[in-house]
Amino acid sequence: MLLTGLLILFFFAILILGHEFGHFIAAKKAGFEVEEFGFGLPPRIFGKKIKGTIYSINAIPFGGFVKVKGLVPGEGEDMHRLPPAWKRLVVFVAGIFMNFLIAWVAFSIIFLIGIKQTVYVEAVLPGSPAAAAGIKSYDSVRDFETIKELTEYIGRNPDKEISLNLSREGKDITARVTPRIDETGKAKIGVALQEGGIEKQPFFSAIGEGFMRTTETVSYIIQALIHMFTSVDFSGASGPVAVFRAVSVAESMGAVYFLQLLAVVSVNLFVINFLPFPALDGGHLLFLAIEKIQKRPLSQKVVGIINTLGFFILLALMFLATAKDVVNLIKK
Repeated sequence: MLLTGLLILFFFAILILGHEFGHFIAAKKAGFEVEEFGFGLPPRIFGKKIKGTIYSINAIPFGGFVKVKGLVPGEGEDMHRLPPAWKRLVVFVAGIFMNFLIAWVAFSIIFLIGIKQTVYVEAVLPGSPAAAAGIKSYDSVRDFETIKELTEYIGRNPDKEISLNLSREGKDITARVTPRIDETGKAKIGVALQEGGIEKQPFFSAIGEGFMRTTETVSYIIQALIHMFTSVDFSGASGPVAVFRAVSVAESMGAVYFLQLLAVVSVNLFVINFLPFPALDGGHLLFLAIEKIQKRPLSQKVVGIINTLGFFILLALMFLATAKDVVNLIKK
């Protein structure tokens, strides 16, 4: 449990600190005054000021933050003396693109390492021998590398009990199943199968493949979000509990699966942070667009009210997603 907890903290530290580091570097390069770069969330335990920036370690070990002066309208600030909108845009976008970069690096490492070819159970037919044996979707069959090998083995054992060694969420299990002759005269157990695996790539090829996989994942997530909002179907959404559980499963399955999860969640953050919603970077980009249209920034009071409302809406959505995750865990 301790190892899993540390891994979860490490997982979110990469995602959140990486994102904030993007803001930090861009702000420094653009000439902003960076007041603080914090590891974890307040209250502060320790802080040291170096070249005008406080580098702090905070009590809540969950990600981090960066405070940049002049990035958003502040109380008592001359609204006409804010840095140019394009500089503020660069700082906001830099944090978002760090999540793309994290995913790209993670996918590239996966292609450098490679993943062993494996046969997965894609679906189980209700009432089938596989269902009776307790075989479930996403189980991987450990002793076979191709669907052909597995189906030939099943075909050679009609009406005979066979043992299949499976992996499920990092645990090894054995299912005893009796293939049944179907209407075509072939022995089957009632599953849809899929082959998975990644061939090990040379360095530059791995980087190229990593970039392609990252952009493909961005496209899939955008399509999923469009479907989710147009159909008003949020059943596929998950909250922090589901992510924590996925990290613990990835920890038991190995480094490659951890990297895969890291990449997918980072791409999710990349896409979501572009949404024009208050309290997200995309909300600040929307404020900048409004500023350019009306030739003046929104007031600190208006920005504060909108961001506060957005923050509470995000908290409510997180609460609902967490409740859904807990219910799903109880059902399992």
